[in-house]
Amino acid sequence: MEHFVSLRSFPRSGRAALLGLALTLIPLPLVSPVLAASATGADRPAAAPTAGAERIAAVINQDAVSLRDLNARMDIVMATSRLPNSPEIRQRLAPQILRALIDETLKLQEVERVKISVGPEDIEQGVKRLEGQNNLPPGGLRKAFKEAGLDWGSLERQVRAEMGWIKVVQKTLVPRVNVSDEEVAIYENNLKRNLGQPEYLVADIFLAVDDPAQDAEVQSAGARLIDQLRQGANFAALARQFSRGPSAQKGGDLGWVGPGDVDQDLLGVLGQMAPGNLSQPIRTFGGYHIVLLRDRRLAGQQNTSAWPMSRLVLITRGPQAVKAEVRQNAEARLKNIRGCEAFDALAREIGPPSGSLGPVDPQRLPPPIRDAVRDLPVGQPSPRLSVEGADLVMMVCDRPTGGLPDRNALHERLAQQKLEGLAQRRLRDLRQQALIDVRI
Repeated sequence: MEHFVSLRSFPRSGRAALLGLALTLIPLPLVSPVLAASATGADRPAAAPTAGAERIAAVINQDAVSLRDLNARMDIVMATSRLPNSPEIRQRLAPQILRALIDETLKLQEVERVKISVGPEDIEQGVKRLEGQNNLPPGGLRKAFKEAGLDWGSLERQVRAEMGWIKVVQKTLVPRVNVSDEEVAIYENNLKRNLGQPEYLVADIFLAVDDPAQDAEVQSAGARLIDQLRQGANFAALARQFSRGPSAQKGGDLGWVGPGDVDQDLLGVLGQMAPGNLSQPIRTFGGYHIVLLRDRRLAGQQNTSAWPMSRLVLITRGPQAVKAEVRQNAEARLKNIRGCEAFDALAREIGPPSGSLGPVDPQRLPPPIRDAVRDLPVGQPSPRLSVEGADLVMMVCDRPTGGLPDRNALHERLAQQKLEGLAQRRLRDLRQQALIDVRI
């Protein structure tokens, strides 16, 4: 049976889609300014029905998700995924959206159990980050939601769950991550054996099967998502909303993968695909994958002129100036930070324009910054640099040599993989231990 179809011939919706980006480990949709212009007339999301809106859709332990909650989130999904807002599409996607709301409720319950506080400043920080990533001015996100008729409270609840879950992971799971020198050596040897072998640039939607009795239902849900992708739905937006994999935060982007990075069944399907193709649901341990192959190459052929970098920007003047206590906290933490994982976590707390820069050619940087990063050890903060209106700290996350990343980068990669696995297992355990009663 053919496992893939081409996305290149898929029709595209005439309505402009919302942008999407996650916070950390968790899917979260964003909004672009085109929302207000596109959500009018026939393209505007249908209003949630009032009759029966307070009926219960699901009970999760002591908390409930109402039909109003489900419809409000459905409106956001329709706007973020480039899907036609029809009753048929809403009915098909309702089970997956309800599962996402159930997971969100479980995260909020875990935040409360661990006694973690998520205050107004955390919500403001999350919203501010979304606005920065979408080039929206302060208040622009709320304005776009209002003009589009979307429920701000639904987004705010999701931001609360995301920010709280980040704190849960940092408090309870990060201390459990340990990578030995032996593990790094084994990983390095595996990469050496794979040099010259095919690698694949992949995006992934993972649909978990927590109970074998759900297998057929989850497979059917995957088929429905593929149908929507064929009709022009945005892959990244659907990944952020529905994927339970660690790549959901990045719109499903797994980056370059090869032998040992993904399940062998997935690798076999990828080997038969051409760039631009989308797979059918692929059963692996734990659930079903839908993969999009973006590109392919031979291992070791990566660009060596660009280094993955991150930056921390502490604005010193104007309305966006960083508060004195925030600056002092950042400066204190920078003394002990090693690795881009911890550096990026601090950058997310500070907010845009701090964060990952992706691969950067150091020769294209301004001379003072280029000089600061030229011999900077991988994973260490640079000295503080004074730029116009801000203080800047840089970090080089990797320095490709055309073959293998250095050992610091391998250590960081393994640590991130372990943390993502622990976070996934924690959420899976919460699902399995919860009393969940779906009533629709």
